[in-house]
Amino acid sequence: MGVSTLDSVRADERADGTVVEWDLEVVSLGQLRAAVRRLLAPLARIGVEDAVQLCDELACNAVVHARAPRGCRLMVVDRGGWLRVEVDDASPAPARIRRPDHTGGRGLILVDQLATRWGVDYHGPGKTVWAELGTRGRG
Repeated sequence: MGVSTLDSVRADERADGTVVEWDLEVVSLGQLRAAVRRLLAPLARIGVEDAVQLCDELACNAVVHARAPRGCRLMVVDRGGWLRVEVDDASPAPARIRRPDHTGGRGLILVDQLATRWGVDYHGPGKTVWAELGTRGRG
């Protein structure tokens, strides 16, 4: 039987939007992509495939290049058409755009092209790499 996402996903409905968190030690990248599509499909003002691509690139980078624990958080405000993806990991190594080669290097280039803005917040032994779509404001 597959992994139950009930134990690895936490959702929080707030007055200004929705926050959903996934444990990347339990949820596969395929499950993450499918969950983001399901969550965003009914929301008219958010580009679903761009959001899925941002989540996938940031989560994949954490899974491939960083240490556990790793998690993904999605904050959505539909009425304003705003979304923020945050991926936490326990690695102090910087997230940086690099020259693509046969081993990869295209992920943050895609994030840079798709996102309205993105960045890295360092804390303790790890970091949070984040990206946003749209502009945060009152819709």
